[in-house]
Amino acid sequence: MLRPQSSPFTVPSWLKWSLAIAGTLFILVLILFLWVYIDVNQDRKEGHPEAETIALEQGDLATINHVSTYHGKREFHIVQGMNESKEASILFIDIKEDKILDEVSGEEALTLEEMRSRWVNTCSSCTFKDIQYGFEENEPVFQLTYIDDQNRYVLDYFTLQGEAFDQRFAFRQNE
Repeated sequence: MLRPQSSPFTVPSWLKWSLAIAGTLFILVLILFLWVYIDVNQDRKEGHPEAETIALEQGDLATINHVSTYHGKREFHIVQGMNESKEASILFIDIKEDKILDEVSGEEALTLEEMRSRWVNTCSSCTFKDIQYGFEENEPVFQLTYIDDQNRYVLDYFTLQGEAFDQRFAFRQNE
């Protein structure tokens, strides 16, 4: 007796539809993820080209190594680079006013790593989160973020020479 021949590549229609729907959903999720990533990244770097231009035109930087944004009372841009004599320099810029608020030589300020190591010696039971340059009360500062021994999320400020600044915010965490 002869059996009806069937192709080994014949797949039930419900499997075809399931794979098509899963593939379409995967592509849509991937497109959504990329769109959100690109949109957020553009906001994060907004104003950086303008800050670089101001730093090169008004400051005495020859090369720019890094640009970051600090969100205090207003938004400030911090441009790190080297001047003509190959010395490190940090510029604090307000792009809305199109001016440099302060320029600090690398010799006058601690590096981020030096400030972090000083801080670790004072708070060994704390959990370090982040350190960045900031600009508070018309003065350049370090902003250290950490969780203290009382489980509070802390924003602590220090001058660029490593001395305590008169601002510190501690937020109790809800558990």
